[in-house]
Amino acid sequence: MKRSAWVLGALVACAWATPALASGDYCRPSWRPENPDLDCTSQIAISPGNDSRVNLYLLLLDQADLDGSGRDYPDLEWYTFYGRNFFRWQNLREAWFPLPPLDEESGGDGWSIYGGDRCQTVQTGRAAFLAALDGASALKASDRELLTASRGQVDGTCEEGPGSVKLPEDGGYFVNIGTNGIGDAAMGFMTYLEASASFYGGEWGRAGEYYAKLRDGSIDPWLTETANYMVARTALNEAIESGDDEWGWFDTEKANRAAAKRSEDQFRAYLAKYPEGRYAASAKGLIRKALWLQGEYGKLGTIYGELLQDADPTAEQTARLVEELDDKYLTRSNEPALDSALLLAADDLMRMRSWQYDEAQREYGARGLTAQELAAQATTFAEHPDLYAFLKANHAFYVTKDYRAVRDLLPDDAKRDSYTPLAFSRQYLRGLALHALKDPNEEGFWLELIGGAKGMWQRPAVELALARLWEQQGKVDKVFAEGSPVTDSRIRRMLLGNSAGPEVLKRQIRSTSAPQPERAFALFTALLRQLQHGQYAGFGEDFPFAAQFPLPGENEYGLWNVIDDVNPPLNLFTAGEWSDGYTCPSIDKTAAALARNPKDVDGRLCLGEFYRLNGFDDFQFEYRWEEAAGLPPALGSSDNYPGKATPRHDFYTAIMAERGATKKQRAYALYRAIRCYAPANTNTCGGGDGVAKSQREAWFKTLKRDYGDTSWAKELKYFW
Repeated sequence: MKRSAWVLGALVACAWATPALASGDYCRPSWRPENPDLDCTSQIAISPGNDSRVNLYLLLLDQADLDGSGRDYPDLEWYTFYGRNFFRWQNLREAWFPLPPLDEESGGDGWSIYGGDRCQTVQTGRAAFLAALDGASALKASDRELLTASRGQVDGTCEEGPGSVKLPEDGGYFVNIGTNGIGDAAMGFMTYLEASASFYGGEWGRAGEYYAKLRDGSIDPWLTETANYMVARTALNEAIESGDDEWGWFDTEKANRAAAKRSEDQFRAYLAKYPEGRYAASAKGLIRKALWLQGEYGKLGTIYGELLQDADPTAEQTARLVEELDDKYLTRSNEPALDSALLLAADDLMRMRSWQYDEAQREYGARGLTAQELAAQATTFAEHPDLYAFLKANHAFYVTKDYRAVRDLLPDDAKRDSYTPLAFSRQYLRGLALHALKDPNEEGFWLELIGGAKGMWQRPAVELALARLWEQQGKVDKVFAEGSPVTDSRIRRMLLGNSAGPEVLKRQIRSTSAPQPERAFALFTALLRQLQHGQYAGFGEDFPFAAQFPLPGENEYGLWNVIDDVNPPLNLFTAGEWSDGYTCPSIDKTAAALARNPKDVDGRLCLGEFYRLNGFDDFQFEYRWEEAAGLPPALGSSDNYPGKATPRHDFYTAIMAERGATKKQRAYALYRAIRCYAPANTNTCGGGDGVAKSQREAWFKTLKRDYGDTSWAKELKYFW
């Protein structure tokens, strides 16, 4: 969709670009630096797994020696789990070109109310028409009034659909209707309205006929030029419409290629006549669309390559060009423009994605890049040696797993003051190769690189790699040491939640230099971990600190995104739910009872109630990503907390068999153990898969037989 404020020519120029989405709305990224395949998000290091639009735009920024330093990060809204390490194309685009303010008249978000259809120019077309009327000195006042009113009727075709402007019996919308006595100049404008009403109504033949009446000579120069342009645009829309199926999907194979070719020729004729015309930019863009509809990818690639050479990445039209190029060429053509280094690089990276080498995917278009093909591209990259070496290094890293070759292809250059996107990506890939080789110099390399990583998203990327290294070495404490280079709040919280041991957590709770939100998060983590691991005395020592931190607001209450909440829900410990059918005290009192006697039956049952009522059964601070495709583990995959957490399912199975338990306690344990499998016949209380259905049946019979007079036995009608 395009901004309604643009002039007609600029609006049409790229209106046909519809970027392909690269990720789902709720997909969470894998927190590892390696990026072998297309995933939810992209990273700042150019790589096969990035959205192709991101890679191409980063290469354009590199071409202009820009890294985005000093710019504001885009507002992620509810996607805070991307942190400062991951983003989508939309986020990168917004970082350079912030979204316009809300505009209710244009549809509520600053964009045109019409999408990429023929009506996208109805608003700007009206403005241009009225401006032309104002500039037409030959028009009488009465003619101008009639034409203005008539133009208002044309809008109805788009607002109410084709046919809303009725075709009279004599065959004209406007011509010969109330036009007796108007001048020749007015008649030319009326003929234009006749053509435009037909155009917006989808009557291509009729529209072309009336525009042609004005194309070869009109009293008004605006009419003549616009008619020349609209003849071509009418043929283009005719070609497009034939490609729509009954479900609204578009198939280029069904497009009217003859009409598309006619449109191309007519746009070229317009440009020959008006090389600097008011619609020149639009005509050039729509020639590309006409070529796309004809399947002329070779010609299209040549044009795109030429456009990229002079593209200014600080101009928003370049972002639109990237979107158009990606959707209409890179993701559709198997014929990359071999004379364009940037296009070929973007295509090469896509072909290095892991799935491209899966034999089963060949029928779906997989075309993995071979080393021989890459070697044959040397001529194209003759003037881009760093880019070419980088592509070969990516192939060595992600395809052949030759990490020594990566190290040799990308010399150490980690002491710069700053890095353009390609320079940073080269060093980042070198660091990943050092990690794969378990090179003892890896830590020193990241510590040097971080000093020059000043561009947008660059420093957090290095921090992620360094933090993961320390985590895997069992040195999480170095992340939280005074003066640590790992300052990114989300990386630090991920380690606190998933990997930190009790000493690190306690130190952060009591730290005088750590930010208050991080201290609160460390406390939240410590309290939960201590309960889970039976460290009840430690819970009692740390619980009083909760009074030092602000509680979350009502909208933040809960566990959905604890890592990113400014104030983690410590109120679950201070004012959560304690009981629901089984009388329990507050969790601090329950923990105190268990500190005195870890086998306290009511204490264990009440701790189980706390887990159940506050959502801690299936709680994870962040999904623990397993090793994938032979890659190292993601950040947060190492658990350095000693001991094993005890789920409430285990409380129940133990209490059932304890002689010291009262009848009430055993009955409740049986009842809760059975309900762990409601309603889907799977264990939701922790402890793995749980027990077999036959065991649950035995529990059910025991509850009914031995404790039938309890409210829980009476309530339970069946087992799962």
